[in-house]
This record gives sequence, C-alpha cells and structure tokens, in this order.
Amino acid sequence: MRWLIPLVTTVLAIVFFSQSMLRQPPPRPSSSEVSPAQINWERLSEALIDVPEPRSDPKELLQVGGYVTNLSDLDLLENRYSIELLLWTLWSGEPELNPSDTLSIVNGIYDGDIQRFERVRQEVRANGDIWTLYRVRTQAVQRWRVERYPFDSQSLRLEIGFSDPFQDARIDLFPSNSFSLNPGLILPGWLIQDVQAYPSKVALMSGLGYGEMPIIRQQTVIFEMFIDRISLLWFTPDFLGYILAVGLCCMSLLISRSRDDLILAAVVSAGGNYVFIAGKLPVTAMSGFIGNLQIIIFVGILYVVAADELIDHHLSRYSQRISSLLRLGLLPSYLAFTLFGVYLIIPSG
Repeated sequence: MRWLIPLVTTVLAIVFFSQSMLRQPPPRPSSSEVSPAQINWERLSEALIDVPEPRSDPKELLQVGGYVTNLSDLDLLENRYSIELLLWTLWSGEPELNPSDTLSIVNGIYDGDIQRFERVRQEVRANGDIWTLYRVRTQAVQRWRVERYPFDSQSLRLEIGFSDPFQDARIDLFPSNSFSLNPGLILPGWLIQDVQAYPSKVALMSGLGYGEMPIIRQQTVIFEMFIDRISLLWFTPDFLGYILAVGLCCMSLLISRSRDDLILAAVVSAGGNYVFIAGKLPVTAMSGFIGNLQIIIFVGILYVVAADELIDHHLSRYSQRISSLLRLGLLPSYLAFTLFGVYLIIPSG
C-alpha cells in the first residue's frame, strides 16, 4: 500500500504542473531578438477615423440572403465545421458590373474539393435588377470556446464577402427574411437556439502594396447561428473513466483485501480518461472544467490512499476505537468532497 502514495503524488504533481503551464502566457521575445515593427500611427488614425468616399455609384448595391440546408462535421480539434446553404443576391447596378460571381466565404477553407460555389439560377427582373441563386458547400473556420465543455454554447459564424479585397461595390442584407435555417435541420447533440445576420467589415492592416492606402476595409455580411450543447448526452460517454475511478475508490474503502489493486485501477482509469479527452479537444479545454475535474479526481484518490494509510497503520496503534470511527466516516467524506468539488466547478448560466 505504501508504494501507492508516491505514485499518486507524482501523478498529481504532473497534473498541477500541466494546469499551471496552460495558464501561463507564452514568453515574450527580448528586444535584442526581435525589433518592434514601425507603425505610422498618424496615417493609421486618419484611415480609421476618416471614412473614404465610395468609388462606386450609390445606387449599385448587392443584397445578399441565405438559407441553411445542412450543418455537419463540427470538428472541435481542427476548428472547423461544414455547411451547405442556398445563397441569393440581388444586384441593382449595371449588368456588366454585377459582382455576384466574385462572392466567397471569407472564413472558408479554400480547397477545390471542399468549397463549391455553384450558380443555380439567374433572372433579370422587370426593373432591371439581377437576381442570382447559388448553392454553396464549404467548410468554415470556427474558433471554438471549449473552456466550459461539455456545458458550452457556440456561435457558428459564416462571413461572406468579395474575393477581391479592393472591390468597392456595396454589400448589404436582403430587405426581408435575409437569413434562416431549414426547420427540419437536426444537429445531433446540439440545440439550435437562434440565428442572426448583419453587415460588417474586415479591416486589413495593410495596403497590400496598392498605392498609399494604410488600411483596407472589406465589406462583408455575417450569418450567425447560436447552438447549445446538450450536456447530458456528452457527459457520460466522455467522462466514463472519471466516473469509474470514483466507483473504484469507493470499492477500495469497502473491500480491504483488494484495496491496492482497486486504487491502482482508479489511477489508470482517470489518467486514461484524461488522455482520451485531450485527443479530441483543443488544449484550451484543459484549462477549464475538464482540468479542474481531473484535479478533483486525483486529489480524491490521494485522499483515499493517505487516509487509509494513516488510519490502518498509524492511528490503529494508539486507539482501535478511534480508528474504527474514522474508517466509518471515510467513505461519506470522500463522496462529499468529490461531489461538492464537482458542483463548484460546473459552469453556471
């Protein structure tokens, strides 16, 4: 039994060290290694404050709308998701200047096998406006916020703009029902809460070698979808190893003859669960609920080992009665400590 104390202590020290390393910011290079970039703050402030006049005709406006037909492949480790949608545009300018075919997904992954912008239909209306319908299939880059996993909520963003950052045509949302989702769309393990769309701009902090422009503003339209994870569907399969470790610790306090084997199995189970989670989530998830849960589990194992050692091999030498009373309270105290610790780290809201 005594060899388990240094083993569990070593594992716990490694976990604490990894948690502290995750929370530390990366070291900054010294001034001798990297020279600071020279920024013309005067020109930059003028570009940020004084909005340049549009070079295109104000009547030339491209209105955009979208209808999502499918969402899939939410990849937390690779920071991406797949989406299929019908995208329509309405151009009110000269037909030869219609920029609809130059639209692209700004935060999309540019791979011919992944991103497809297929024009399905185009019509000229009685007032001269040009209506165009596209079918879009793409993967989009998404920076997940998984510190609260599996109690997290996500905002899926799809940013649509022109492939040419110097395109001066105005882009805005379709006046009515500009963005919606297929009512029959089901995202397993998630609840789709709400959607919104709004015009935006992407600031490129460079002139890209074009004239004297210190900054480029690229007009975009953002489609945003809010989803909540169904926590109970993810908690049991993803944290089964932790649950098993708690059960093994409880059994070790009840079955004295197999105590060493059960505690060792609890350590292996908890460690294996941590490796499993680390292989499917970004490293930022380990600094939130998951990292705190790992610490609680290993502290609980260390508590069981240390308390059992003290009661059986030290206090029993002085008073068998006190030793028996403490042993009766060991299991309830371990469960109370573990459950209360888990309750404290569950994110609220």
